Amino acid sequence: MKKIQLLLTTILVSVGAALTYHYFEYAVRHSITFVWDTVLDTQTHRWLVVPTCVVISLVFFGVQHYLDPKSEQQESEGLGEMPKPTIVNFSKVLFIGFFSLLAGASLGPEAILVPACMLVGGLVGVWFFKKDPQMVKLLSMVGFIALFAAFFDSFIAGMLGLLLVTKQVKLKLNPGLVILAAIASITTVLTLKLFEGGAYVGLPEYTWKISSATLLTLVFLVAAGVAVTFSIKYLRAGIEQLHKPIADRPWWVKGLLAALGLSALYLLGGSLVMFTGNESIVPMLEKAPSLGLVGLAWIMVIKVVAISWSKSMGYRGGLIFPTIFVAAVIVAFSQTIVQDVSFIYGLIAVLIGVLGANSKLKVLF
Repeated sequence: MKKIQLLLTTILVSVGAALTYHYFEYAVRHSITFVWDTVLDTQTHRWLVVPTCVVISLVFFGVQHYLDPKSEQQESEGLGEMPKPTIVNFSKVLFIGFFSLLAGASLGPEAILVPACMLVGGLVGVWFFKKDPQMVKLLSMVGFIALFAAFFDSFIAGMLGLLLVTKQVKLKLNPGLVILAAIASITTVLTLKLFEGGAYVGLPEYTWKISSATLLTLVFLVAAGVAVTFSIKYLRAGIEQLHKPIADRPWWVKGLLAALGLSALYLLGGSLVMFTGNESIVPMLEKAPSLGLVGLAWIMVIKVVAISWSKSMGYRGGLIFPTIFVAAVIVAFSQTIVQDVSFIYGLIAVLIGVLGANSKLKVLF
């Protein structure tokens, strides 16, 4: 009976996590388009980036101050931390995170959606297994796995999510966990198909031509991924030193400084460096020939600084998806030199370097 109950609750959590991802991503994407592009047309009137970023950032910092004052003094690290499983906390996580991304933070939704989807699992666990904290913890893990499957619209991604979450909670893999992860991943992908959802990052078609030049380029791309991770680490350390003098100032002072710095970076870097970057990859690749080496290098530098600034100054969000955009820019840079480099394999090479360095530095998660 308990196994059947666990199976059904796994499906319920997976559907809940898929819908949480789908509707949150939909709300953020369409709100950004409506406010920044349709109403204010910041693409054409670039000076409007500054007041827009300032006003919405002040809303975010104000909402955070009144709903979650503890987080002002404690930076949200990694993929996000799960508070006590209640509907109120679930709503707070999404509400505060929504305004952070709408304000223009150069961060991803993963640090918002991970705790939210784990809360979905925790809530279902509490409702069905009140006296069994282990089951609550297990269903929270299911929420995490389902979210990974949702992000990439992939069964395999969900199974990789299992490896990541078991490593984080220091739990050994067993056949039961693998079966639960498989059920969660399949349920999530099917739910997204039903609601016409899709992967968070859209990637272009690719080809692959093996040669000594392309293989050597992949080696350099791995090294570039390592360099990016170190850059984010040291930039964040430097920006945090700037943040210390205002750490005890009113929330609106911190919000104003954060917004002015971020909007200045966006004016310098242009529209491609704004927001998470998941929807800027294909436009960036289309513009790469006209941007050239200097233009691509400039976008990469500004984006890395914007990521570091956003995280260090108190916006909510994760670093994984913005770093994927940086990796895409690096690959585009390499393709202007060695045209036969595959975009997908180049992206994988950069991310191998990023993840390898992150295993030591603990910058992204």
